[in-house]
This record gives sequence, structure tokens and C-alpha cells, in this order.
Amino acid sequence: MCLYTSSREVRQCALRNIIRLCKIETLACDIRAVIHQILIKARLPLWPSSATTRSSNQKLLSQSIEYFDLRCQLTENLTKQMQTTLNINSKQILTNEFNWLSSYTVSTTSNELRTIDNILFMGHLRFIRTLLTCENINKIEFGIDFIRLIIDQFLFPASKRMSSPIVQTNNENDSLDDSVPEPKCSTSESRLAAYDVLVELVRNCRTNLRLVIDDLINLHHRPILEKQTEWEFMPQVNPRAHCGLVGLYNGGATCYMNSILQQLYMLPQISEHILSVPDDLDNTNGTNKTGDSSLFYQLQQVFGHLMESKMQYYSPESLWKVFRLWGQEINIREQQDAFDFFTAMTDQIDEYLKTMKQEEIFHKQFEGIFCNQMICTNGCRHRYEGEERFMALNVAVKVDSLNESLNQFVKGEVLDGNNAYFCAKCQEKRTTIKRLCIKKLPPLLCIQMKRFGFDWENNRALKFDDYFKFPLVLNMEPYTLDGVNKRESFVAYDDITDSTNNDSLINNATTTTNDSKFVPRSLNNVSSNMPTINYELIGIVIHSGQANAGHYYSFIKDIRRRHSNHTNQWYRFNDTSVEEIQLTEQMLEEECFGGTFRVQKDNNNSSEERTRFWNAYMLIYQCIEPSKLLPPPPPVSSSSPNTNRSSRHIPGTAVRINRTNQRDSLSQLADLVVRSENSDLFRIEKPLIPSHVLSCVKDENLEFLKNRDTYCDDYFQFIYKLSKICFDDINIPYDMEIIENDNDETSYELCTKLALNFLLNTHLRTHRRLRKDNSQQWIQLLGRLFTKNSTSCIIFYDLLFEKNDYGLKLYLLDCPIDDIRYIFEQICENILQATYSHVLEKHQQIQETNINDNHETLIINIDNKLLLLMKKFIEQLINLLDKYVVEQVKHSQGYFQLIYYYIKINKNSIDYLLQLNTFTRLINFLLGENIDTRRWNSGQAKEFGIIHEIISTLALACNLNKNIFNEQDIQLKNQMEMYFYGKWSNRYLKEICYAFQEISPSQLTCTVQLMEILALNNQTFSEQLIRIILHSITQAHTNDLKSLFKFLSYILLVEDSLQTKRLQLAFEGTNESGSGDNYQHITGLYSLIRTSIESEQRRAYQTVKFLINLSNRNSACKDYFSSTAFQWEFAINWLKQQMQTSWQWSPAQNVSNEDTDTRSFQRTRSAQFTLEQAQSLLQQTTISNNDTSTNELMELNDTQSQSSSQSTLAGID
Repeated sequence: MCLYTSSREVRQCALRNIIRLCKIETLACDIRAVIHQILIKARLPLWPSSATTRSSNQKLLSQSIEYFDLRCQLTENLTKQMQTTLNINSKQILTNEFNWLSSYTVSTTSNELRTIDNILFMGHLRFIRTLLTCENINKIEFGIDFIRLIIDQFLFPASKRMSSPIVQTNNENDSLDDSVPEPKCSTSESRLAAYDVLVELVRNCRTNLRLVIDDLINLHHRPILEKQTEWEFMPQVNPRAHCGLVGLYNGGATCYMNSILQQLYMLPQISEHILSVPDDLDNTNGTNKTGDSSLFYQLQQVFGHLMESKMQYYSPESLWKVFRLWGQEINIREQQDAFDFFTAMTDQIDEYLKTMKQEEIFHKQFEGIFCNQMICTNGCRHRYEGEERFMALNVAVKVDSLNESLNQFVKGEVLDGNNAYFCAKCQEKRTTIKRLCIKKLPPLLCIQMKRFGFDWENNRALKFDDYFKFPLVLNMEPYTLDGVNKRESFVAYDDITDSTNNDSLINNATTTTNDSKFVPRSLNNVSSNMPTINYELIGIVIHSGQANAGHYYSFIKDIRRRHSNHTNQWYRFNDTSVEEIQLTEQMLEEECFGGTFRVQKDNNNSSEERTRFWNAYMLIYQCIEPSKLLPPPPPVSSSSPNTNRSSRHIPGTAVRINRTNQRDSLSQLADLVVRSENSDLFRIEKPLIPSHVLSCVKDENLEFLKNRDTYCDDYFQFIYKLSKICFDDINIPYDMEIIENDNDETSYELCTKLALNFLLNTHLRTHRRLRKDNSQQWIQLLGRLFTKNSTSCIIFYDLLFEKNDYGLKLYLLDCPIDDIRYIFEQICENILQATYSHVLEKHQQIQETNINDNHETLIINIDNKLLLLMKKFIEQLINLLDKYVVEQVKHSQGYFQLIYYYIKINKNSIDYLLQLNTFTRLINFLLGENIDTRRWNSGQAKEFGIIHEIISTLALACNLNKNIFNEQDIQLKNQMEMYFYGKWSNRYLKEICYAFQEISPSQLTCTVQLMEILALNNQTFSEQLIRIILHSITQAHTNDLKSLFKFLSYILLVEDSLQTKRLQLAFEGTNESGSGDNYQHITGLYSLIRTSIESEQRRAYQTVKFLINLSNRNSACKDYFSSTAFQWEFAINWLKQQMQTSWQWSPAQNVSNEDTDTRSFQRTRSAQFTLEQAQSLLQQTTISNNDTSTNELMELNDTQSQSSSQSTLAGID
């Protein structure tokens, strides 16, 4: 049931029931043991190769998966005792499986047999993995043999071949070994099974783990210098089409070249001749014309790759570079005419062959001869003929068919009257018949249809999509010279038995029209027994689209008898895609003839007529009866008089000899099956290829096989499993004696080595389609490895330092892919954190006492390799600031993020950065060398928020007011003072204001803190900062005012002895003249409101809102604001007036006065609330002033009363 049943569902159901049966516990017998014995004793044909197995047993091989799954589930984790009970020797079974794998011969002739091979491999490999889980299996004993076998033969033979040293040999037999090693496991399922065997071999076995990881790194993940700058790498991983043919890559608009090149290659008489030109041909003439710059050499490369490449398509980039159309280089993104390319290519190749004293193959195969005839019909019988050679027939498409268009070639034209022809022999004008026919037909007939024209009046190109049909078999005999002579009675004078004059002869033979053109009799009325010269259609070049923009592709019939299993099969060649088609009459009608067709409309039952803009443009016919071509070939004694296509023999091919061979015994038949693959009985003969072409194709095939086996999801997941094998939860080994006593540290180191080499040299360089979204799991895995083992950190540093600082520059700055730079930055953060943890742990081990007593200050002095490596890492990181970060500023976000992360680790990080002069380097990067102009534009500076934070953090870590005695610290303090208080201060503070306009204030917290500390009790700095902020407010766009006002509020809210002076400067401004970089006039906020009311109402409103909000946040601000109410009362009145217009605010309108682009004031709810707060504040100020005035008035009245009394008394007096 698990094997012989053809239904997979039945086999799987039987498997589940047998497993369920084995779990039943009975006292009578052990069901599991019984089933084991049945499976072991069963004589099953699952161990011979598919090639030696007859068809009935081959079906069993394809149905064997459930059988192997059953054995795997019954054998999983068998103990010694269970093996003894079941009479199973797991070691011996494993040895037998190895012997079977190593001696298995894979079929190379049949895809069906290859599929069976892979099914068989999948079952056996699963069984091997299960046997490795059994007790008493020494993985070290079996490891090296299995690992070498699986990696070198079943998974990566091409990689092994490429990594092996090239051995120079003079052995001719070795030089003839042109085979490219294919992996025995060629399907995803069988390869996954092989991966699982390797994973099981390395589990809990350090020796095998080291062996596998070293092999994989050497084969696939070594750094390649020439590919260091290659990103988004996506190699070809798709094999050639199932039909066995190779496509051509379209460089943008090179489809016209691809369609013609495929047509020429599929003509064996052309491609084989081109490839047969020997390598040393150029040496015989003392020239080197077959180099890379030769068109002939590149055509050989194209044909060689189309014949021998294993890839889906070949990219003829070198051919694009050397080909010249009308003497000019081609633009691969500009469409050209396919026939023009055909003409230029054939001419240039034949010209090259002529200079090399070789046969001009294209002229031999495509060249025919026209015969231009002038036949006098009045008074004499003189005839004049001229020859004209042609490579293609150009036919008009304004008629319905190819036959009608060819009639145009042989129709006659009567020249009479004034247009009569002057007969040189008679020395007088004669009525003459002028006509054109074919004197010699070529073996290959190329026909171009005139579908393109030009409208000179409208100055535009035209395409004619007229209906134009053509036959699969074309009889060219009626259009030849002999054919016309036989059918036109006025030519065959010697065949006329009745005496007639010339006029009657013309009347009998022709029909005269008004334009005096001669029209021959219809060739369709010819008797069926007339002789024929038949041509079969073997190639069609189709153009789809319009005259100026379109696409070319080809339909081609395979006539390559020498090296094809699908003779006479039609294929569609569409650039990289090649597929089989059935070229029926209906398909010809729909795909090639053009014209119109009708389609049904969706809305009603009516139909509309549409044009088929895809139609045939070029045709290639091959002569079926080459013996009838003119001139006739010399007779061959061995040829049969009845020559047809099926019996045609191509030179150089093997001739099948029919022999009767009676073989009745089954043993003889089996022997024939076994030997057939290695014999020439079914081998397809292929033409010789020049060694330089074959060598190039072989190298590319090896590279393709290597890439195909490694650049795939299955392999990437296999590497991930291996890299985390040290974290897998494993059971305690059955037999501790056969397990290595090595510690887990080695596993962590090996896994780290594999993970880092894979990530840095392969994964991060592949296309995002392969990377997908699994990058985070790699980051987490490396973080765990770094945390678990300090040596893993050292491995990372050593790997990175192999190229000095190039590694950091490459992945942090040069890499153009954002997510790759982010991944590397995350890995670097993990390594820095893990390094600090390991250093701290080591310090804690050393310092057994006083560990909590400022331990951070002692870590920096611990001399160990890990700490030195981290210092070197940071030093190289900071050194990039001097040059490379400036060059790659658009990629620098991750770079500065890494520095910021390092700062946050601990205080010692800041100290080390200050030692490296990081502060000066950063501020030089930010400001540049010009003190008057800004270095970076607004778009670039939007990413610099983190730079301001790093500078501020470093500055905050330095107490500028403390006494410093260290020379380096004194120098650092002087540099900081130069940028904060000296000649660069004005430029730096301007940059801070720009930052608040371009960056969210939430990202500048440390910068705000630094500015507050610098302004504290420092009148000079406070005045300079406020002046620059106020200037920025007057110049900035109204959308940026909110962040600037927020910055100003931080400064004005600093509570110290200078707070009132800062408020006065900000609110009222100053008219004092300054010197140097100081502004001579500063516009205060009150003045700003007054000047902005008319021109920029939004700026005025935001200033009012800022003043109101500021007064509500701080009592000092409120008191000063209230004391100057007379200076801002006008602003409240203006705002009240704006809010009292007839317009009513609607909550449905999402408008704001802070982030819209209009200059006019918007009446919003926020504005109404601001007005209410302002009026309330003004009212409180008025009441307070009234109370003050009342008290002053009462005191004044008392004084006046006393004075009045005295006066009265005096007056009275």
C-alpha cells in the first residue's frame, strides 16, 4: 500500500495508519518490530539506478517517498536496546547507504529519469538523516565521507570545480572533457533532504561543523576583490527553457537584433560554418582580427552560447559594442529596422570571411540572381539580358498574398511608341517586352515585406498593417527564368509551329492596358503537372506595434538534425523567452498575416473592427529540392532521383544504417539499456566549437551552476540553520564516549564565522528579492552570538580589519542601498554593546573588591585584545569624518547613528571620542571652512539632527568652567570656546537656528540643553543668541516659525539674573550699533508684530500667540509682558478686529496659521482662544494698573488736601 499503489493519497493514508498501528501496545508481540522485519526482508527495487531499472520498476521508484518516510519514522532516535530488539544494525545500514550513494550513476539523457533519480535521492537522504539520530552512531567516523560526497557531488560540484586549482595538462583526453558538472540533486526537494543530512551531521559534533563551514566559506563566501562594489546582485539562476533552447537578453530596444540572431543560429548551415572557423585563422595571416573588437568573434560567442549555454538567456553586450550600423555605433535603447540589421550583419561577416580567405557563407546561402530581360517583339527576335544579384526579395503588401506580390516580379511591361526600346543590333527602335525574373534561386530565400513607409507631407513614418498571407510551402518555379519561358508563348519562339506575325504573337501572349504594362497569364491556372521548385517556411520575423515604436520576435522551425531531438518543431523566440508552438493555419492567420478582426463589445451585442498591428515582416524559406536550383549541381552517383526533405542528408551527420538485429533475451535488453547512455547510439552529434568560445561558455556555465545552487531561498535558509546550530536545544547524547569533549565556545566561533562571511560577502550583496524580510533574524542571531562568546566579537573585528578602514566605509557609506547600511549599522551596535559587556565582565572578575566603586573609570585601562579592537574600530570610524563622510553625505545617517549609539554606552565612550578630537572633526564637518556661507543645503541638513546631538553631548560632557591642567583638555576647551564664544560662534549659532527650522525640536534635546547652559549668566552669549534667533524669525518662512519660537522660549525661560534683560531684548529689541558680526539693529517682537500686520498677517499672529503662551508659562515673563502692555495693546485690537469680520469659522475646515502656505490670516478656533487669553491678560494688566493708579491718586489727594488747608488759611489770612 505504501509503494505499489499509484495513488499518492492512498499511500499517505496507509503510512498514517501503519504509524498509528505501531503505537499500539500489545502483550502478544511488538508490532513495530514485526513491521521492521517486513520492511527489511522485502525485496524492493529501490537500490538500483533508474537507468538500469525497467519501466515497471521505474514507476515504483517514483512512488517510493512514503516507503522511506515509513522507515524514517520507525527508525528515528533508536536506542541500542531497541536496535538489538529489532535486530537492526544502524551502522551497517548507514555504511550500505553511503556505498549506494557514492556508486549511483545519474541519468543524463532523460528528464523523466532525472526526476526519478531525485525522488530516490530524497528518500535515501531522509533515511540517512534518520539513521544519524540513532544511538551508537559516531558522526565523526561517518562525517568526513558523507560531507565530501554530499557537498562535492550532490550539491555543489560546480563550485568544487571552480575552487580547485587549475592543473596544466598535455593529455589530449583531458582536454576533451568539456562536461560541466551537474549536481546529482537537481530538485528543491532532494537538495533540502541533502541539507538536512549536513545539519544532522554537524549537530553536537564540532569536527563536522568545522569541516562543513570551512568548505562552504571556501566555495561560496570568500571576499572577491573585483565584486566589492557590486550591490543588488541577482545572477541568472533559471536554466535554459525546457525545449533546450537559449534566449537573448534585450538591452532596451535590441529585439530587432535578437530576432535576426536567433533566425541565423537556427540555420545549421550558417551557425555551424561560423563556428567551424578555427582559432588560429588570424595567426596564419599575421593579424589578430578575432579579438574582442571583431564582430565575427562576437557572433561566434553568441552562437556558441546559444548552443552550449545552460542559462535561460545570453546577454550579447560585447556584440552591441562592436556592431556598426551604417558605420555608426548603435544605441541599444533606440529601435532599428530588423532587415537593415540583417543586411549589415551578413555583409560585414562575409566581408570578414573574404579577408580571411574563407567561404562567404551568407552569399552562398542567401544570394540569388535576377535576370533583367529586354525582348524585341516587332520585326526582330533579339533579346538582351542583364544579371543582378540579390540577398532578399522585397515584396509589396498592398496585394492579398505572397504569390500575387511575386507576380509583380515577373510581369512584363510593353515599351512601344515614343517609349520603344532601341535595338542595338537592328539600330532602330522596336516594340519591346521588359520584365524581371529569377535566374538563380538561393538555398535559403529571405523575403522582406514592405510594411514601412514615410509620409513626406506630414513628415512621419508609416506602417502598413494590410492583410498579406503566405504559404507554408512556396513554389518558386513559376518566377524563375525557365518557369517564365515555359509559360509565356511569346518568348518560346522555337516552340511555335504556326506562322504568325509579331503583333499577333503579342496579342496571344499579353493583355495590354492603358499604361502599356504587360500582365502575364495567371500562374494559378498552370497545370498541376508542371515542374516545381518548392521552398518550405522555416522562419518568420514579426513586428508588433507602430513604425516608430514596436517589438520584434520570431517564429522559427527547428531544422537542426545534427543536434536536436525536436526536428520540425516550431518555437517562439521572444528575447529571453523561448517556447514551443503549434504553427497551424489558424495561428498563421491570427499572428502573422495582419489585417483586421472583429471583437464583441461588452455593453451590447455589437462588434467593432480592430487592426492586427502584429504581423510578419520577414520570411525565411528553405529549398526542399536543392537539386532543382539553378544552376544545377553536379550529379552525384549515389543520390536517389526522388530527393525529398525526409531523406535529405546533411554533410557531416551520421547516416543511419538499417540492420536487423534479433535480441530476444531480457538480459540483452537490460544490457542495452545500461550501455546506451555511454554509447553513441543515442548521442546527438554536435559541431565543434572554437576553443576560445567553448572555454568562455564553460566558465560561464560553471558560474551559472554555482550561482543557481547558492542564490536561492533554500540555500539561504540552510546557512541560517547552520549558523544557529549552536543554540538548538539538543538532547543529552546517548553515548558520551563518541561525542567530542570540546566546549561550546568553539561552536559559537564557527557559527559566527559562517554567519559573518555569508552576510558580508553574499547576503548583503544580493537583490532584495532574495534578502526579503529575514534580515532582522540575522541581526538578532549575531547579537546572540556576540553576547554569548567574546571570541565571536574578535572574529568580527578581524574580518572587518582585513581591509583596514575599507570595510566600514564600504558598508556604512559607499553602499547605495538603505536597508543594507541599516543592517550593518545594527550589527555594529550589537558588537559594541557585546564588547562593552565582555570587557565589563572581565573587569568584574579582576576586581574582586570595590567593584561598585566607580568601575567605569577603570575599564578603559584594562589592557585586553577585545578592548583594543573596539578602540581600533572607533578610531577607524572617526577617521572617516575627514574625507569619506563628506563625499558620501547622503548615505551618512547610519554612520552618525552608530557614533551616537557608542556615546550612549557609557561615559568612557565620550572620553575616548574626545581623545580622538571628535568634537572638532564633527563641527568642521558641519560648518566647513567658509565662515560666511553655509556648507550644506537644507535638503542635506535635514538629516543632521543627530550630528547636533553628538556635538552637544560631547560639549556637555566637558565642564568649561572647571580648572583644567591637562594640555589636551586645555586645547579642547579652547576649541570649544572658539565655536561657542569666539569668531565661529556666530556661524555656529546660525546653523543651530537652521536646524530648528529643518528638524523637529524633539530631536534636538541635547542641543537645547547646551544652549541653556551656555546662556546661563552669560550676557554676551545670551545677547548674541537672541539676536540671531530674532533675525531668523524675521527671515524664516511662516511654516518654520513655530519651532523657532519654541527654541526662543527655551532661552527666555532660563531663570537667572539675566532673564529680564533677555526678555527686554527679545520683546523690545535694540537700536544700539554693534561691531564685527553683531547686527546693528535688532527688531524686537513688538516691532515685528507692527511691521507684519499689513504684509504678513500669519507672522504677526504667531508672534502674538508666542507672547501670550510665554506669559502664561513663567511669572517673570508675565510680569514683564504686563509692564509693557502699552506696547502690545495694538496687537490685541488688531487680532480682535480680524476675528470680528462677517466670516464665520467652520470646524470642518482643516486650516491653521502655522503650517499653511498663505500669507493671510486664517480665523481659527486656536486664534479665538489666543484672543481670549490676550484680552484676559490685558484686562488683568488694566485692573492692576488701575489699582496702582488709585493708590497713587489717594496719596496725591491727601497731599493736596493738606496744601489746600494751608493755602486757605493763608488766604484767609
